[in-house]
Amino acid sequence: MKFNIQILTLICFASFFSCSSEDEAPPTIIVVEEEVIEDTAIINLTSEESNEIDFGDVVTNITSTRVFTIHNSGNSDLKIANIIIPDNYTIDLLTSIIPSNQSKEFTVTFTPTDIVDYTDSIKIESNATSGTASIIIKGIGVNSIYDGSVTLITQDEVEDFAKSGYTEITGALFIGNINNFSQINSLASLNKITEVGSLQVISTTALEDLTGLENLNVTVSIQLLSNSALKNIDALQGVTKLSSYLSLLSNTALTQINGLSNISEIGDNLRVNNHPNLINLDGLANIITVKNKLYIEYNSLIENLNGLSSLQTVSSVSIRYNAELYSYCGIKSLLTNKGIGEDYFRPRFNRYNPSSYTIEDFDCEKIIPDGIIHSDIGYGISEQKDIDYLISNDFHGIDGGLIISSENITSLESLSFLKTVSGSIRIRDTALTSLNGLENLTNVAQIYILNNLTLSDYCGLSPLIVNGSLGENLYPSSEPFYTVDNLYNPTLVDIQNGLCSE
Repeated sequence: MKFNIQILTLICFASFFSCSSEDEAPPTIIVVEEEVIEDTAIINLTSEESNEIDFGDVVTNITSTRVFTIHNSGNSDLKIANIIIPDNYTIDLLTSIIPSNQSKEFTVTFTPTDIVDYTDSIKIESNATSGTASIIIKGIGVNSIYDGSVTLITQDEVEDFAKSGYTEITGALFIGNINNFSQINSLASLNKITEVGSLQVISTTALEDLTGLENLNVTVSIQLLSNSALKNIDALQGVTKLSSYLSLLSNTALTQINGLSNISEIGDNLRVNNHPNLINLDGLANIITVKNKLYIEYNSLIENLNGLSSLQTVSSVSIRYNAELYSYCGIKSLLTNKGIGEDYFRPRFNRYNPSSYTIEDFDCEKIIPDGIIHSDIGYGISEQKDIDYLISNDFHGIDGGLIISSENITSLESLSFLKTVSGSIRIRDTALTSLNGLENLTNVAQIYILNNLTLSDYCGLSPLIVNGSLGENLYPSSEPFYTVDNLYNPTLVDIQNGLCSE
């Protein structure tokens, strides 16, 4: 309400006691208008989703919560007399007073009882003079089984999905995303989920364990890929059988895999690759069948395969680049009983690399000295990277044979570090012109040089043949040195007599 107060001021410039003139001006009247401000209470409702409260999907009879805010931008108290809220929603407070330029948060709960859409609105009864006194509220009651796959990339997405109350996912549960690193640090809120088709945990950087998945059974496949902080997977002990693959790749902080200890069957490939801190494979101890291929590769600390002792059948096995692996006794029974379907077994680049024959009938484990690489079937060199591997690991000797065979090989100069080969050296089908680079060899069992059409210079072998040890411990009928179908084919005597090139 506005009104005027009139103040009359009489200004007389002459005293009542003085003489007045007929020319004097009449008194001046000044009117002053004073404005009185009207009381206001201006209401505005907002939520985490801005202009609506959205619960999304919530499983029937599961309670979910959201928060919305009532703000008063007026100059006097906003007095809330009542909040009208739809069925299946409740609110923590129905009346309140909100002072000028202040806000108050209200918590709303949603408990659907049927599989329907509960979209409606909340209405505020108050003394508001203006503003918006209602807000849309959304929620859908759903079945406890989520039909399809779910991808959760952020921690907020994990928490929001957990609030829905789903207990089963028919498709895959993707935690993280292969294209971006995820900051998800906890799965604890997912503890209501009891079954999924596939579990994929990919490219997380803050997730140290899988706590929250203790009640989970996975039926199809599991992939844990590039989770740099993941130290253990104990929460997966509810998994017993996979119809497809189990793949553990590049989880660089992982130290043990005991959480897999109840799995007995894998319907496709089993991979345990690139885990520099993984100590053993004991978590695989109950696996009986791998219907396709088994890969154990690039796990630099594992020393044995004891965790595979229950394995009875597998299609084929690749065991490579496990720098400390020296014991294969865990798969001796698998090999003896012909449990490898394709009979493909070729360990390479491990500390000990025995053939299946050696494991079955001789040594299933053997500690190889530092600086020595072992291979029952012979270490193969077909390109420069095979030589680079020896150099990068400071190998100076080979326990077993050495096979150099490829037209890509044009020089052996970078093999100058090599000193001993306990088995035979076979050089065949290369583009070599000389054997320079083999000057530092001191001990070799046998040498076979075959079908190198451009090879005419053998002088790199002269120090070994003249002053070293060639052919020791061979059967008397065995030839220590043999050449055929090369550009030049000298005998052992030729080289001893200085005729090492043509």
